[in-house]
Amino acid sequence: MAEGTSEAGGGEIGEELDRNIGLLGALAIGIGTMIAAGIFVLSGLAVANVGTVAIVSFVLAALVAAFTAAAYAEFSSIYFESGGGYMYVSETFKSNLTYIMGWTMIVGYPASAAFYLASFSDWFYRFIYPVLGIPQWIPYWIPGLLVLGLLVFINSRGSEESSQFQIVVTAAKILLLLLFLYGGLRSFSTDVVATSFAQNIGNVVEIGATSALVFITFIGFSAIATNADEIKKPGTTIPRAIYISMGFVTVLYALVVLVIVIAINDQQFLTFLSQNTDLGGLSPTQYVANNGEVSMALAAQYYLGNIGFYVIIVGALFSMLSAANATVLAGSRVKLALARRNHLPSQFEDLHPEYGTPYKATILTGGFIFTFILIFSVFFGEVPGAGGEHPLFGLFADLPLFGIHLGLESITGVANFLLLLGFSTVNVAVIFSRRKFEDLERGFRVPLVPYVPILAVLANVGLVVSLGFETIALGLAAEAIGIAFWFAWKGRAPSTEEIERETPTAVAEQNPSGRDRDYQIVVPIANPENVERLMRTATDIARDRNGEVMVLSVVNLPEQTPLASGQQYTDERREVLNQAMAMADGGEGADVPVSGTVRISHQVDRAILNTIEQYGSDAVLMGWGGWRARRRDVVLGSTVDTVVQEADCDVLVERIDPGSAPTVGSILLPTAGGPHADLAAEVARSIARVTDAHVELLRVVDPDDEEADRADAESVLEAALADFEAIDAGATVVEGDDIVGAITDESSNHDLTIIGATREGLLQRVVFGAIPERVGERAESTVILAKRNLDITSRLREILRWR
Repeated sequence: MAEGTSEAGGGEIGEELDRNIGLLGALAIGIGTMIAAGIFVLSGLAVANVGTVAIVSFVLAALVAAFTAAAYAEFSSIYFESGGGYMYVSETFKSNLTYIMGWTMIVGYPASAAFYLASFSDWFYRFIYPVLGIPQWIPYWIPGLLVLGLLVFINSRGSEESSQFQIVVTAAKILLLLLFLYGGLRSFSTDVVATSFAQNIGNVVEIGATSALVFITFIGFSAIATNADEIKKPGTTIPRAIYISMGFVTVLYALVVLVIVIAINDQQFLTFLSQNTDLGGLSPTQYVANNGEVSMALAAQYYLGNIGFYVIIVGALFSMLSAANATVLAGSRVKLALARRNHLPSQFEDLHPEYGTPYKATILTGGFIFTFILIFSVFFGEVPGAGGEHPLFGLFADLPLFGIHLGLESITGVANFLLLLGFSTVNVAVIFSRRKFEDLERGFRVPLVPYVPILAVLANVGLVVSLGFETIALGLAAEAIGIAFWFAWKGRAPSTEEIERETPTAVAEQNPSGRDRDYQIVVPIANPENVERLMRTATDIARDRNGEVMVLSVVNLPEQTPLASGQQYTDERREVLNQAMAMADGGEGADVPVSGTVRISHQVDRAILNTIEQYGSDAVLMGWGGWRARRRDVVLGSTVDTVVQEADCDVLVERIDPGSAPTVGSILLPTAGGPHADLAAEVARSIARVTDAHVELLRVVDPDDEEADRADAESVLEAALADFEAIDAGATVVEGDDIVGAITDESSNHDLTIIGATREGLLQRVVFGAIPERVGERAESTVILAKRNLDITSRLREILRWR
């Protein structure tokens, strides 16, 4: 709309994150996330489930992750912005439905971080409490909450600090793991490994369930892409980091599984276990089966002695801490991307004035993690090995009213459920992206599209199914909460302060005579050449409805330019206001009150929507050039599309014919019924009553239709004419197998064509509908496209439609 320049005042804070993470830092994020609770906790659980075949489970999980990682690698070579999977889906599908993908990610990452921190707390309680002499009555989840506070603090300070922390901790734990493997692999036994493999290879269901369980260990690839804003040369760095980290970790996991299998099948290890561990009356093998998550620590004690035991324990604690840190970083960047696209409140886009970090998004991520820890550990938790007997473990789990036991595996399952759904959506987005944006330069391409993405979706869905009913139910509950939040947030009226903060008013000229009017129509002015026609239409409608007109012009600034800099560009936009108001004062609409406002914004569509919201407007009238956008994800233009889809009022879009008559003498009204057609009829009546224009109702029937169908069409038109009493109106039924062509031909006989929106099928990219949009392009007269503001039930259907 209005032009703005990128000149900013000195000393202003920028809106972009610093690119200070290189390949090493990206690898630290990926490997640091993967080598965490997954290897120290889930390796033992996996071996307890399926023995040596746990290697197969890890490899299957890695393959499933690799398919989706390919999609992330391709998208990361196109879009260099933070947000990961949500951002990719949002760029592919311009729909409010992408919010659900964003919610899935902003809940999935905190669930993963909560798992890491709950595992940290569990190990800290078991192994560090006794060493430090911490009283056992202090709840085990306290250390996890303290670490959470530390991580939120570090990530609020800056991504460079967080990246350096990741590199140091990741390098340390890799060295510790190599020490563990050195001790364990010296006792490698082919017979032990082969026997364990043969005993478990037939347990297909358990192998699949274990793959789903350990899948969380490979989500580090998505954490890398989620921080694209801060990674140097993201188009090449991210794909490399994804596959290097996944390959390295898969090999490492396989070797760790071998060492644990060797240990639990070593009689000397079992004897050692009996002598050094309180088995609680269980046999050594049964104890290991029931406490698989500590198998690695016990094996380390056997192979490396007590020092080795605590080296691995400390390594595990730091691993869980670094994984949680990477996930906090990723989760906050998804929230930042959501806020940038108006899928979260705009304050979560704010950057810290000193550190340049999205600190509010980071704090919100910490809040999500805290909530998961509260539910899964504090209220309904079970500590593996503790039996839930401690009075401060699972505060509500043993109450008759609840009787729900959750814990580490439950929180892992919920995180996997959410992330797997998100990954599936990213794979679908790859297929559509290839079709919609064929000319996009892609530094990395997924091979064999659509087959590889389809295979990835099927594999992800298979893992979801294997998670079990309880986990799926918990995941769906989390999704339902997100959808409820969306409607509660979008359904509320934002305060004037919020609107002014996002799109401040630079000029406001209110006409006091409009205060008692029944109706207000907003007219955004982008092209001064369209002022006369738009104002004539708006004042005609407003006069018939005892209404007023609000003229809007927008100073549109680049994202990196502070809004405060927009004041210097308001004079040009004020001239547009004066032009529009002068036309109303001196023309036939002189008795219609006209007010004007200039807003400053980074997004023109947001300024229009905020004006509608702030003034409670009944309708908005926008101009359209009459050509379809070249981009496949845009129809009439990105600003018009957004306003049509999101405005909480009736929307009228006028395509002005340069050769149209200065006055309206005849109106064509194609009608097929429905709420949008009713709005078109109302607009036609308003204009006709003011201008004394003739209105011709039109219905198109197929030449092959039965005579009864034609009679029905005539009957519908006769009934519609009843609403045009005291207006010069007629009705015509024409035959034609091309509806658009028939309407276009008839439009040449009229000065104005008004047509309502139509519904379209799933996954079609439309705004008003294919027929109205084509009529708008081809009609030989001025055209007004009309879309009714629907009730909440209808709006729900609209929001959940792919457009």
